Amino acid sequence: MKYVLFLSHVRESEAVLRGLQDIGVLHPEHLKRATESEQLKNLEHKLHVQNTVIKSLSDRNVKNHISDSAILPSIWDVESWLSDEKKFIDGIAKVEREIEKQACLGDFDPEDVGNLSGSGVSLQLWGAPKKEFEEYAKKSEVHIHVISRHDDVCFATFSLKGPVKIPFAVEREVPKSSLSALKEELSDLRRRLESISAQIDSATVHLPSYRKKNAALTEERDFYETLGRAFEDESVSAFAGWVPADNIEHVAEMVHKSFPGVFMKARDPMEDESPPIKTKNSWLASVFEPLLHILGFPKYGGIDPALFFAPSMMLFFGICLSDAGYGAIMILIGAVAKKLLSAKIPAIRFVSNMTILLGLTTVVWGLATGSIFGIPFAQREWILVDVAPDVGDPMLLFKISIVAGVLHISIALMISIISSNNFSERMIKAGTLFVLWGGALAMIKYSIWPYIAGAGILLILTFSSDAKNPLKRLGAGIWGVYGLTGLLGDVMSYARLFGLGVASGAIASVINVLAVDVRGAVPVVGILLSIIVLLLGHSFNFAMGVMGALVHPARLHAVEAFPKCVQLSGAPYKPLEKI
Repeated sequence: MKYVLFLSHVRESEAVLRGLQDIGVLHPEHLKRATESEQLKNLEHKLHVQNTVIKSLSDRNVKNHISDSAILPSIWDVESWLSDEKKFIDGIAKVEREIEKQACLGDFDPEDVGNLSGSGVSLQLWGAPKKEFEEYAKKSEVHIHVISRHDDVCFATFSLKGPVKIPFAVEREVPKSSLSALKEELSDLRRRLESISAQIDSATVHLPSYRKKNAALTEERDFYETLGRAFEDESVSAFAGWVPADNIEHVAEMVHKSFPGVFMKARDPMEDESPPIKTKNSWLASVFEPLLHILGFPKYGGIDPALFFAPSMMLFFGICLSDAGYGAIMILIGAVAKKLLSAKIPAIRFVSNMTILLGLTTVVWGLATGSIFGIPFAQREWILVDVAPDVGDPMLLFKISIVAGVLHISIALMISIISSNNFSERMIKAGTLFVLWGGALAMIKYSIWPYIAGAGILLILTFSSDAKNPLKRLGAGIWGVYGLTGLLGDVMSYARLFGLGVASGAIASVINVLAVDVRGAVPVVGILLSIIVLLLGHSFNFAMGVMGALVHPARLHAVEAFPKCVQLSGAPYKPLEKI
């Protein structure tokens, strides 16, 4: 990356920035706080409305709807329709609650209640338990009219002596509308809701147009935000940013040709600066970049762990899911999604490719361990790594998981040794690697392990500090040796591969056993119930297995491996461009 500064006359600044946006390589570096211009506020508001409308239309899941009009409704019209729809839905819910509350009171005209009150008659509505009501009705001196009898009794009292008090009863509010009027209002609201919903559904066919408008508006917002953060005085405007070194000549040619009065200066990053990250990786590594970037971006000038992340993620995923049948389903899902959706949703191509690759490693590992939908094969000679409970050796998978952990952490340490520019840091990482392998060799009772581990401890004692005071160096070294105790926890963390791998196959086997039991227990519909058990059970196991096989290997990278070799503290490269 190169840091590039542009100086222009104030009148030319907008045109220069437009030209840079057309090229699409400048990652803006803000020189001051954003100016709160009315234009930028309006763009932000309109963009918010557009995003809300697009999300609402996308969530409606309308299939094969044909619009009555070829005219594109404005985004403001659709927003108004959505607002009206919400009001109608809320209004319907409110009226339905009122009808439910008033149902036991029956249908009467509120005007009649007013007439009675004008004549000196006090009308009150009540709800009370049956037993208490029956006792009260026998000795009451006021006129009682029973409206309905359900769990409780709803009744009305009429008195010429003013309001009465009934301790055991709950007084109900006299409705302001009759039940029939409420039902008419509910019917009218439902008709209006149906009409406005049909209008909104017809607008879903215009979603591609709204998305294009949204992209154009996003360009404008980014442009004016960048322009608002440029430095300006009475006559000079200055703005700056990062440009990939390969594009510097192209930018310089555009500026000198189109804006000869503009001054442009490019330089290398300074030590205290953190340029944005633009990665360049092979196809395999780029497939897993979206998943890697969830964990973070590498620091500028450091190691990009994508090529390390991709193959180990594939291997760990296959071990965790550990069933060839489930892997085949993933390959099928990835291929179908890529075929049907990649034209409409370009980003789905990355997800589809990653799904296919993860499915392939799962198929390979599932065949190696003899796991295909949990089917218990009688002939098991063809199975390379038989880790099935009861018939195989599950502890073999535990050993494989620990070995994978040692190798994974070792690779991370070697990457750090190769990439570090600090000799002491290299020696500390080398010492950690020696201690790791010394411990691994001790587990298999290899006689040279004390020499390897001892060499590692000596390196850490020697290079943990650059202090001239020998006591400080010794103290730092002892503290560094104490930190090695965490290595055991790091390696044992890879036992989760064993746990998930065994659990996935075991649950699949249990589902098959349950399906067989159900088929034999119910003579007539047993086959149908057995199929339902198989479909629901394997679907649940597949979903949980995929989730665990993504989360836990990603955690192993983020917590155990990456801290030893890479800093994920970088910022992504986001150029000002035409979308």
